Amino acid sequence: MLLRWAPNLLLGAFALADTKLYELGISKGVSKEGKQVISLNGKNDTVGPIIRVNSGDTLNLLVNNDICNANDYEQYGELYCDTSIHFHGVVLNNNGADLGVLHDGVPGVSQYSIPSGMSYWYNFTIPENLCGTYWYHSHSSVQYGDGLRGIFLVDCDYRQKYIERVIAKLEADGTDGTLLENLPPQGAKVPVQEVVMAVTDWYSKSSVEILSQVMSPYGGPDPSVEGSMMNGDTGSVKFEVAEGVEYVALRVINTGMSGTNVLHVEGHRLCVIETDGVLTKPYMIDTLSIAVGQRFTVLVKLNKEAPARVVHGCGKMMGYVTKTHWLLRPGQVAGDDYVGRVVHLPGLDKNEMYKQFVPLEGELLPEPSQQLSLDYEFDGDEAREPFGTTMYTVNGDTMQEFMPDGVLIEGARGVREPIPLHGGGVVEIAINSIDHMTHPWHMHGHTFQVVSVGRKRDGPLYFDNPESPAMKRYLADVAEWQDKVPMTRDTINIPGRSYAVIRLRADNPGFWLLHCHVEWHMAKGLGVVFAEGDALVSAVSKPFARQSDAAGASTALPEPSSTADAAATPTVSAVRAISTAADAPASSAAPATSQQQPSPEAAMPAASASKGKVLAIYLLIMCTLNVAIWLFFFR
Repeated sequence: MLLRWAPNLLLGAFALADTKLYELGISKGVSKEGKQVISLNGKNDTVGPIIRVNSGDTLNLLVNNDICNANDYEQYGELYCDTSIHFHGVVLNNNGADLGVLHDGVPGVSQYSIPSGMSYWYNFTIPENLCGTYWYHSHSSVQYGDGLRGIFLVDCDYRQKYIERVIAKLEADGTDGTLLENLPPQGAKVPVQEVVMAVTDWYSKSSVEILSQVMSPYGGPDPSVEGSMMNGDTGSVKFEVAEGVEYVALRVINTGMSGTNVLHVEGHRLCVIETDGVLTKPYMIDTLSIAVGQRFTVLVKLNKEAPARVVHGCGKMMGYVTKTHWLLRPGQVAGDDYVGRVVHLPGLDKNEMYKQFVPLEGELLPEPSQQLSLDYEFDGDEAREPFGTTMYTVNGDTMQEFMPDGVLIEGARGVREPIPLHGGGVVEIAINSIDHMTHPWHMHGHTFQVVSVGRKRDGPLYFDNPESPAMKRYLADVAEWQDKVPMTRDTINIPGRSYAVIRLRADNPGFWLLHCHVEWHMAKGLGVVFAEGDALVSAVSKPFARQSDAAGASTALPEPSSTADAAATPTVSAVRAISTAADAPASSAAPATSQQQPSPEAAMPAASASKGKVLAIYLLIMCTLNVAIWLFFFR
């Protein structure tokens, strides 16, 4: 009897596996509109498969780059043909041998680029305190606008229980009001369905074509936003809501190149519970504004009688591109498109709501031991000569000047030294917009507290100028935070001719970027590199050539947990716990059934020889253990 149970016990142990194995095949493709795109795992809808893990999991991600052939290299160059993957907002620990900075995915900073025809392993452990909504994208040239991007979700029990508590509060008190406080200790077991909404701007030309115009000798202007997409679809998207579902949890991610996006669900209020992976105290709004790179989770209690019309605006130079999407229960049909103006949506606030979205936990960081001011502007004349085009500068330097021929973390250096952050201390950074445009800024390696954000034309903030309008607003904000916690996130919109002040603890050694997330602006130098603490390593992992079997399938296998050698073949113990994206963690949420959701299938393709080898090793282990049990009990 014991022998018969043994396989089930072993299978149960493997189901608890905490190592997730994924593979991304990157190549060229053509979208349904006829535009050249970058294809992920054979799909051409410009949004890749969902990577889904749990807090504490180990991720082994194999990236196979096949974007370019020899002729493409001549046409596009290394910057577009070589690739990398950045895990946007995923703050990894740098403890012992598990150096998260090595997997930040920035060529020239933490790794070498992955040439076409080569592969690379990203192997790291998700911190136990990391849980929320993130995304992954290329950090090479403008590849992600052509499709090298996808959603990265980290689940945990605490988040699910928190959602249940918020719903219990909404059930008791309704959706009126703003900040919901005094949540009940126990949650409501109400059916909830998760809906992923990846919103982005759209252009009729490929990003690499646009880049050649933007980087022309006379520096062409930013491209005009021509359309928008929802989960890779340029049309109206219909999300199917399962029978019996009362609430939807919208995980909204702006994966765009330039445009701020707006979402409004007519006749419904939105309960914000997450900003950039940070759980917040529930706050009720009517309309959500999402800058490039930002993520939100909002809860929506659906009306039972009528379908929910979702108004989606994508910012362009003058106004918005407007689309209508639908949340539909079984038997419901979509109605008419929204014909109003996005700017007239109720409660639309295009400014950062840094005083409204309060973190669920934490406290105001102490007074800073280091303060920096960074002035950024479009510096066309002085910066043109070395780059052959107009450029952005930060304190007079372009981001490209920080980049070496090798890799910063190996000790190589560019024309400019990275800006030092005092390791272990609290750092406050004033990011000053000298130009007229709003720019979304993203910080690698950290979340930060948003201490103060100026209004348009408040001017720059300098910590030694107490009489400026910016400094007066900053001091008033600091005084307000003495009994509150500022909004905490990793991406923020900064108004034109104004400023934002962020505060962080420099406790994560590494070389980290702070940059504008408008891809055309980053290509033109809008960003800096920080050097935090002692983060040099003797050598980083290198991309490696793939071996192929007789059928041409990849035979690469995941490396051990160590980051020492990206081409290493695993021991049997290294592949003992492998699961796929389909193994989503159990929760009380109903499954998302919409065909318009990004595909969750980022795991090894069925035809992959590497997956076959992994399964063969797994079966060998199972058979060996079963024989051992039989010999032990029945010999």
